[in-house]
Amino acid sequence: MIKRNSVGRPAEDDASPTPEDDRKLHGGILQRWMARNGKLIVVMIGALVLLALVVPSDQLGLQPQGETTSQLRQQTETIPPCPTSPWKENEDLRGKCPGDLKSFPSATSISSCANSCCANLDCITWQYRSDVGCLQGKDVRLGMEKDGVSAWCSDHPPHRWQGQYLIPHGKTKDDKVDPALIRANGCRTQTWNPNEQIGQCFGLGDVQKQASGSAIECMTACCNNPKCGAWQWNKELGCFYSKGMHGCQGDDGDPVKFDPFVGRRKFMEGRTYTDGRNRPWQMAL
Repeated sequence: MIKRNSVGRPAEDDASPTPEDDRKLHGGILQRWMARNGKLIVVMIGALVLLALVVPSDQLGLQPQGETTSQLRQQTETIPPCPTSPWKENEDLRGKCPGDLKSFPSATSISSCANSCCANLDCITWQYRSDVGCLQGKDVRLGMEKDGVSAWCSDHPPHRWQGQYLIPHGKTKDDKVDPALIRANGCRTQTWNPNEQIGQCFGLGDVQKQASGSAIECMTACCNNPKCGAWQWNKELGCFYSKGMHGCQGDDGDPVKFDPFVGRRKFMEGRTYTDGRNRPWQMAL
């Protein structure tokens, strides 16, 4: 005998729905929802497309990590050659040249900065970055070079540093703070401020390898030297200290201050481009 359910249909009608039944049910619900909200979906998609076209990618968070808008623009511009006085090969003046290059405001791009320097017999070196524009000047030494002129450029892009003055400087100098107190506070880990100078500073001399293990090591070595008035440390570059430092950059927190420059210098006959041991030196790109 076939069992009947409460409404008189065969009992097998009470079996669980099949996968096909589920697909039909869900498909019907989705179709009805699309029919009711179709206009809203079209408007939302249109708004997203418009947003992508109007708003810069860096404001949408789509910019590659670690690269600012300034870097991305610089990477897309080609450096023109200088046929009359060729640029020195296999190098890029991407580091700071403290005070030796002067502003050339009529050149407003990398190519115009390079072309104007090429056409000027007095211009040997040029650099460009969006926040400072075009910089031009005479010949410079680069990195570990010791031959030639006294003017010098760093061979590496700006880094974030740790460092501090142990002598009156800036506001502490203006406020006539006791120099002994400044040194005492800077030489104790309880009161020091290793982030006082995060931008690269100059005038600190050669790397102090024996104190390059950490910021504390660098600070301690400086404090143990009565003639040391300032120090900086970077994990990749090590410890530097001297009686003072100058030309600090990036202290205002502007991320562009830590972007690399773009630059070249003309090859100069008579220069050996050698280091302190009279060995040829070439920057690592």
